[in-house]
Amino acid sequence: MQRLNNKKLDHLEDYTAERGLIGCILLDPQILDKLLAREDRPLNLFTDPICKNHMLVILDLYDKDRLIDKVTINRKFIENNIHQNIQFVDECESITPSPLNWSYYLEILQETKMKRETKMLCDEVSSRIAQDPSAEPTGVLEELFERAEGLCKVRDSETSVRAYKDIRQDTVEFFTDCFNRKGGIKGITTGLYNLDQMISGLNKGELNIIAARPSVGKTSLGLCISDAAAARGHNVLFFSLEMTAAQLQMRSICSEMNLDYRDALKGDLSQNDMKKIQAGIDLIGKRPIFVDDSGTCTIHNIKSKSKRLKRDVGIDLIVIDYLQIISSSKKFETRALEVGYWSSQLKALAKDLNVPVVCLSQLSRAGTINERKPRLTDLRDSGAIEQDADVVVMLHRDNDVDMSDGKPYPLSLIVAKQRNGPVGEINIEFVPKYTKMRDASPIVDIPVDSYGNTP
Repeated sequence: MQRLNNKKLDHLEDYTAERGLIGCILLDPQILDKLLAREDRPLNLFTDPICKNHMLVILDLYDKDRLIDKVTINRKFIENNIHQNIQFVDECESITPSPLNWSYYLEILQETKMKRETKMLCDEVSSRIAQDPSAEPTGVLEELFERAEGLCKVRDSETSVRAYKDIRQDTVEFFTDCFNRKGGIKGITTGLYNLDQMISGLNKGELNIIAARPSVGKTSLGLCISDAAAARGHNVLFFSLEMTAAQLQMRSICSEMNLDYRDALKGDLSQNDMKKIQAGIDLIGKRPIFVDDSGTCTIHNIKSKSKRLKRDVGIDLIVIDYLQIISSSKKFETRALEVGYWSSQLKALAKDLNVPVVCLSQLSRAGTINERKPRLTDLRDSGAIEQDADVVVMLHRDNDVDMSDGKPYPLSLIVAKQRNGPVGEINIEFVPKYTKMRDASPIVDIPVDSYGNTP
């Protein structure tokens, strides 16, 4: 029989609490249901091999809907020709004063488990820094920050199960909000009225994908959304992986002040234009837009910087330009798995921070063919993008559009997926002279198949 005193037990484990929790389950098997509701990986709570073996048997009996008591447990060990554990259940019961103590024992084991995981994480990071000469310190620290933050989260599944009677007040507040809006959009504006009406703005916790082939206007649409949100007082974080912050601000100024973007690049400006630029700098410079133009962001960089800025200034919207050039700090078997991991992490980021995330994306080669409009299946590199996104908007320009004279020309915004609303097509207008997106005409419904694909 192993000793039960805990004199020399390391602070990373507690054998007595492990036996106590098993004793509570033996005295009242219904406690196992409560345990599994609060701990999805109960075996990780145990460090004593004997305790872990018994918990394994208990979970096996539970999965097979068998009775859990000392007879069924001991019989299972006998069937496996393991005899040294026969008296262990008596031992666990004898040290357990009451099954009501199970929650206290669980808290002890969860704390020791967190200590073990923290130590393991620190050891892993230390080993990477020491043994991998190519490890980038900044990337390692960002990953450490994210994983350590995950350890600090308390996930109590029991509290997430609520009866209808307990959520009545939430429902009343939801309907009150709908009534007070009087038909207005629920989320943050995109700056385009018809798009706002179709998707009800950019909503908290949702991942919005804007996809197009190169040079159709993804960045312009991203800036249109950022400027419109910031103009209404929303704090916007813009990750620019291709353009500098100054270039983005310059485009915003030209769009706002109706200045010729190409003339500005060439320096072909009049005194009146310079006055407009100064006025634009004063106006745009006051908007709460924060730009990260480091150019080589990993998904861990994006998440950690977003969380820090959310904590420090209160971010309301995140825009990323664009998905396929996010860099990796670890290897994946395929490109599809890599991009799929990024999209799932961006969806998780939207939920964790409770803000809308807008991520620009490229289309595959098939989606760049002008003879037809893009479809959901044209999203480049991974079908996971479609699954993770709450809203997918595809930007399309017809092949016969004449862009040679620099005049405004029509674009289509195809809402190919919307988790909580209709799909359809919206006509807008792009003004290349000012790199400006603007509304053009009302919503036009288009036929879609069961997958949300347009013909």
